[in-house]
Amino acid sequence: MTSSNPGNLVFNWTATFFRTLQQLGVQHVIISPGSRSTPLTLAAATNKHFQKHVILDERSAAFTALGIGKATNTPAVLICTSGTAVANYYPAVIEARKSGVPIILATADRPPNRRATGANQAIDQLKIFGDYPVFFHEVGEAGNSEEDLERLEILGQQAFEASKNKRGPVHLNFPFRKPLEPDPKYLQTISTPDKKEQPDSDKTTYKETQHLSDGLLNKISKAQNPLIIVGPLAPGDNTDSIRAIAEKINAPIIAESNIDSKHVIKQFSGFLRNEQNLENLAPDLILRFGFQPTAKSIEIGLEQWNPVYHYHFASTHALQNATLSEISSIPWFGRPIATDKIHSKNSDQWLNKWKETKSDYQEYANKQITEESPLTDGHVYDHLTPQLTRDLFLMVSNSFPARDINLFGKQPTGIPLYLNRGTSGIDGITSTAFGLSLALDKAGVLITGDLAFLHDSNALLNQQKLKLPLVIIVINNSGGSIFRMLPIEQHEKYFTDYFETPQSVDIRQMVQAHDIPFHSIETFSELHDFSLQRWMRNSNNNGLSIIECKTDADASMKLRKKLWKYS
Repeated sequence: MTSSNPGNLVFNWTATFFRTLQQLGVQHVIISPGSRSTPLTLAAATNKHFQKHVILDERSAAFTALGIGKATNTPAVLICTSGTAVANYYPAVIEARKSGVPIILATADRPPNRRATGANQAIDQLKIFGDYPVFFHEVGEAGNSEEDLERLEILGQQAFEASKNKRGPVHLNFPFRKPLEPDPKYLQTISTPDKKEQPDSDKTTYKETQHLSDGLLNKISKAQNPLIIVGPLAPGDNTDSIRAIAEKINAPIIAESNIDSKHVIKQFSGFLRNEQNLENLAPDLILRFGFQPTAKSIEIGLEQWNPVYHYHFASTHALQNATLSEISSIPWFGRPIATDKIHSKNSDQWLNKWKETKSDYQEYANKQITEESPLTDGHVYDHLTPQLTRDLFLMVSNSFPARDINLFGKQPTGIPLYLNRGTSGIDGITSTAFGLSLALDKAGVLITGDLAFLHDSNALLNQQKLKLPLVIIVINNSGGSIFRMLPIEQHEKYFTDYFETPQSVDIRQMVQAHDIPFHSIETFSELHDFSLQRWMRNSNNNGLSIIECKTDADASMKLRKKLWKYS
């Protein structure tokens, strides 16, 4: 019984909802403080089976949830109050939809009788995120009947399954009237079971096997020069199948996601910009997985290699054909692929051709990097990525870092690699890395640019939540040097102020204000003497720490252009 106190009724209502999510397998709840969301906050806070994270900035909170979803393929739940707090979730909602990441948003709202009346903090929250959520529901005001509570349990299941199966964000809007708080004694009577119920694996993790058509099997068996291209993947996409196919048909893999295979060809962004290499490495069959690749070199390749037999294994229903290639789309959704009927190809000639091209490029790149004297972005990747170990995760920011990792990166195969490439924004990068760290329960490294780091500086407020080392390597080239690769650079009168937007923030002082361990590298010799592993083993750095690498933007761009001209 909820007695006559409306606050008790509302608490019982929301506690029922969160208990349902907990039983389905939700583990993380991210709460941004507010008043109207009190019933949601208390319902989550009193459920002892959740990991609760209180994050002040709703935008940072949403990207933290994105990182958790990327790491676990299970939605984290976001709780916020009404008004502009909800709107701050928007960038992460878009990214989650475009990259197939599950999130559940539980937003508090004013009740219908307060809407459109000029009431404070009341905005139109119905479908505020447009069509980006894979499921939206206006929950309605709390009820106490058996039918009301049963509908709420069904809603929990709908939200969970939609976020998982439709691969994206779910928005549930909860209107609440005052009073918002239950009686203190009543709060103690609603408790969660001591034993956590395990989620129904048949409902939450079941994936049927994908069988290839006879036509595709025939094309694969006849292909002499097959190529596997892996764009950004959705959480839970089965990479074992991609590796198995590559090994059966001896196909090289060029990937923007982590594929743990000896067939992966790294640093392809250097040698695939060359027309002669593109011609020499032209495939007769392309098997492409996941979302649209973002690397310019792959885009050039797809355009030059079209038409060729091109099969796209799609992670979601969204069209992924930005180059307008002639493709056959296969609704894959990350399922395991049956490979027993794929005929093995024994010759290594085609694969070795790719490996030899990469080796020749590597020799050329090493020579160019050695000849550069000012500290460049390329030096940072060349020296630090080989120090990464397979027990770490790696996240890379958008803009130049997402490109440079495929141009300079030497990280060992098998290290989990994460990027926010759904819409490729620089917002929320640090927060996403925080979410990955919280959910993966392992140490990690984030490589980011100075503008992306400053854009998400509110994430530093949450650094005490991290229990394992997370090293942020800030490549500080004093502004948006990504624009130097575009024709706008030629317009000197407008380029610096309106596009590159140089910044002069003292990152050391900003970081030290948050009491975070910090180290600065300004020369090649300082970089050469720096050991990432030794830094991470230091007990003082057992949490968030930041390494700032001050690089020369002009020299960095000069080096990139040299590598892009490799022939």
